[in-house]
Amino acid sequence: MATMNESRVNSSCASAFAQSATARPRRSPTGGVGSHHRAHRALAVCLVAVALAVAVSSPALAQNWPERVHISVNGAFQTTTNDFSDRFEFERNIETGSTEVDYPVQGGFVFDAGGGYRLWKNLAAGVAVSYFTRSDSASATSSFPHPFFFNQPRAVEGDATVTRSETAVHVQAMYLVNPGGPRGRLRVVLSGGPSFFTVEQDLVTEVRITETFPYDTAAFASAQKSREKGSAPAFNVGADVMWMFNRRFGVGGLVRFARTSVDLDAPGGRTISVDAGGVYAGGGVRILF
Repeated sequence: MATMNESRVNSSCASAFAQSATARPRRSPTGGVGSHHRAHRALAVCLVAVALAVAVSSPALAQNWPERVHISVNGAFQTTTNDFSDRFEFERNIETGSTEVDYPVQGGFVFDAGGGYRLWKNLAAGVAVSYFTRSDSASATSSFPHPFFFNQPRAVEGDATVTRSETAVHVQAMYLVNPGGPRGRLRVVLSGGPSFFTVEQDLVTEVRITETFPYDTAAFASAQKSREKGSAPAFNVGADVMWMFNRRFGVGGLVRFARTSVDLDAPGGRTISVDAGGVYAGGGVRILF
């Protein structure tokens, strides 16, 4: 029965992983979570289901974990992209102009560090902190009114370098798996719980141009930017596989999923909702004591 249940869980999770990998960021018309978020949420639920299926179906994994504390320090890569866009208007030459900005937020390096404390048998509690930062080139397309003629706007395009930073605190309930007993080299930590994201993002607030008589054309000169900050909660789920060289030191590989939407207060009383987090995987050192 356990094998049949595991097969069903694995089949469902394979489908969820495929949907998560192919879904594009999209919000519903009502402003809620779109198919991209639902696919990632299904993947997170499946990871938890797999962890529970493995733990329940394998009595050998229930051997006690002798150490009280484990610490991990990792370098990882976040595969999820969190692109977004913005549009704002401005007054120029007694007319209304506009600027549209596309912000790419590609995947990149993540620093992750955390630890856990065994509370009872194979159950533990822990916390981890992850930090992601990346600079990309945002594309701005503006429509500038003509100084002499109405309804004859000039199109201006240009790029501006913007930086995104994400800091997340992951609070975790943990299940400690020790297949080899007290002297075993292989260790596994299955975890899940709430996360708390803080996002800092450069936003383009104004496009500056150069223009000369007769002002029929204009050229991009520079972009004025502001640094905006927002926070939001999320849910995390992950797995850490360790290989210990001795009783204290080893290496490990980590996979973690945590994703949310954060509202940024843009100039002019506007609110921009951006996606943060995603799936990241990597490895590093492990310490047990």
